[in-house]
Amino acid sequence: MIDDITRELKYQEAVKASIWKPIEEKTLEEQQIQLIEHKRCFGYRNERGEWVKGNFLYWLKHYARISQAPTLESVGGVIPFAIWPHTFQMANAFMLNNLISILKSRQIGASWEVAAWCLWNAEAYVADKSLLLSKGELEAAELLSKCKSLYDAQPPCFHFALETKSTTRLAFLTNRSVIMALPSTENSGIGFQASRVVCDEHIEHEFASTNYMAIKPTIDSGGGQFISIWTSNENKLSSLAVELFLGGKEGKNGFTSLFFPYTVRPGRSDEWYEATKRSIPESELNGITPEIYMSRNYPKSVEDALSPSKTTAVFNKDVLDSMMGNVEHPVSIPYEGIDSQIVHIYRPHSIGNYYVAASDTSHGVGKDYNVTLILNVKTGAVVADIYNNRISPEELAQHSVRLLNLYQNPSWWPEDNDWGRVTITTAQELGYKNIGQRKSKEGKVQGYGWHTDEGTRTSLWGALIPAINNSQIVIYNKEGLKSLYGIIRLVDKNGRIESMKGKHDDYAMTLGIAFINRDKVQTAPFVSKPIQSLHFNTPMGMNRRSIWQS
Repeated sequence: MIDDITRELKYQEAVKASIWKPIEEKTLEEQQIQLIEHKRCFGYRNERGEWVKGNFLYWLKHYARISQAPTLESVGGVIPFAIWPHTFQMANAFMLNNLISILKSRQIGASWEVAAWCLWNAEAYVADKSLLLSKGELEAAELLSKCKSLYDAQPPCFHFALETKSTTRLAFLTNRSVIMALPSTENSGIGFQASRVVCDEHIEHEFASTNYMAIKPTIDSGGGQFISIWTSNENKLSSLAVELFLGGKEGKNGFTSLFFPYTVRPGRSDEWYEATKRSIPESELNGITPEIYMSRNYPKSVEDALSPSKTTAVFNKDVLDSMMGNVEHPVSIPYEGIDSQIVHIYRPHSIGNYYVAASDTSHGVGKDYNVTLILNVKTGAVVADIYNNRISPEELAQHSVRLLNLYQNPSWWPEDNDWGRVTITTAQELGYKNIGQRKSKEGKVQGYGWHTDEGTRTSLWGALIPAINNSQIVIYNKEGLKSLYGIIRLVDKNGRIESMKGKHDDYAMTLGIAFINRDKVQTAPFVSKPIQSLHFNTPMGMNRRSIWQS
């Protein structure tokens, strides 16, 4: 083992002494070293005609050079690529996965590394094609320039003949590989057969969804690669980049999701973080607070990076945090016909309390959630709920009816969307009588359940938001409460309220439907006004007015 290490060290010394020499100055032995290094880096075909892959990490460590501007910490210039622990993690993800989403802090070398990955593939394989999509033309040119800078800084013996210089592509004449960089316009990448597509600062792409739908089939057909790299923006949390990342994190969409906080770069301590926050120029803040700026550019955690700012979050985070201290496990009392794996009861029915129920129905295929909840009209507590994305609309009706029976069949308002109608019809077939009715001004029944349109949606949020933010509602279901953190106002849609991409608004919508319909619940038994005693003979000294006041 020691002998092997010694031989490798001696070999690397010989490499350093010869690999960077001009080709015409190399001895026969140095030319042999050059051939060995080329095989190590980019691969070769063995005697049996089998392709032996090259080693991207070896090339990155020994031959990748980046251009760096001078700073107080460095003289800058062309310097070796910094190999930090997260560098290996990112490189392994590139080598092993087809679908990758990387949420990162700024200035951790991610753009340089993905540029290196594209260049290495272009040199290692014939007709390899990388498409780099950036926010705009300047950003696209900047990312491509990183590929060109890495290419120029390699040993001369690694160079290929290149096509005439272009600001949009780096084309290799010898092996027909190409790296193309484009701004993310509506038609970017259509018809481009890519080995890989890299979306740099993906959250900022205006046409991200359009591009993805156009490009992904070409990747799927050839087993290509899609890489999404981005830094958070609290105003754009309802974006494709967020959806892909969260879907991968939850194991739903095949993406490998990686998060790199500000601490992955050596030298970034808590003291560095606080000093950086104090030194942010006003011009950089652009109307946001230093805390939001740091969460966006130098996040500490995924939650920190994806936490909506106070200008976009619908519900007060401090209130939600306080409510999180009140979450509970459901009671363990068994009820006949109740499946405790689906139905959660936190406060059993009690005499003297009044309830209203609501439901939001989805298809039940593992994406959106089927929700039913029962709200105590007096206390504002969600005393029982169903929050499940696996059951069908029919099953939601069955479980809901059994639950509602325990609470003396309160007024129930299922949303009457496509799948909601199935739930309503099934409940009626099961004999549930107290489904809320929508009536005209004349009192004619126009439909059953809650109907969401722009008008009722506005009313719903208008009632629910102050109720939550003023702590008028109590939620015991931890997962249901957590979903409220992801409800935001979309800045680019005139403040429309929706869930963040990859999050769900089902629980919040159901809660809003129940809360806005609470006034329809009679909270006291009807008592007719007693008839005053009739006096036919007026006593002396009393007039008619005093009789009616008595």
